[in-house]
Amino acid sequence: MKTCYIFGAAPVEDTDWIQVDVKKEDTVICADGGYQLAKRIGVKPDWLVGDFDSNREEVDFSQVIRVKPEKDDTDLYLAVSQGRKLGYTRFVVYGALGGRFDHSIANVQMMMGCIQEGISITIRDAQNEVTAIKDGRIEIQKGGFHYFSLFSLTEESRGVTIEGAAYPLDRATLTSNFPLGVSNEVCGEKAVVSVENGILLVVLSKDWNQTEKGSI
Repeated sequence: MKTCYIFGAAPVEDTDWIQVDVKKEDTVICADGGYQLAKRIGVKPDWLVGDFDSNREEVDFSQVIRVKPEKDDTDLYLAVSQGRKLGYTRFVVYGALGGRFDHSIANVQMMMGCIQEGISITIRDAQNEVTAIKDGRIEIQKGGFHYFSLFSLTEESRGVTIEGAAYPLDRATLTSNFPLGVSNEVCGEKAVVSVENGILLVVLSKDWNQTEKGSI
């Protein structure tokens, strides 16, 4: 499936973990200061979008969408909107977690709104991979991430089933006010998560030092 890659302006110290394979049918959009992150890893954007309050560099680029700082939408939301106009329904986002916590929450809310319209967004950083599912299922492979957690973005997510994990569930109900689904682990080659009715935020994560387990 063709993919729209988006780079945001959240701080990224080490870029070695970023592996982007941009194919001919894909596109790359930088949200404001995300242009600097794309440059650091040698990825050329197709579009630049934002009010450019976090990118002071003069940009010599033909496909730029420049907006006023006084706006309702975040730069990342504007980048996703541009990708949708170009016909993309699958987005992979870098530089959108960490830094300002309010922007991280805004990005999760954006994911919730998009998944209701059939738009898939995955946000990645050095420790986490975050996505959402609605009335569906997802397979979580054993590998790079030690933990996975589920959070209900709707008031209730009903019929939640977890198979192949340390803490299985069978058609349970997760609510938005209690983190029952936090910190699970894949037991075999993969775990399968499904929800019959509701929206689940799915977070894959690992500790900074993977030789030590952390908990909260």
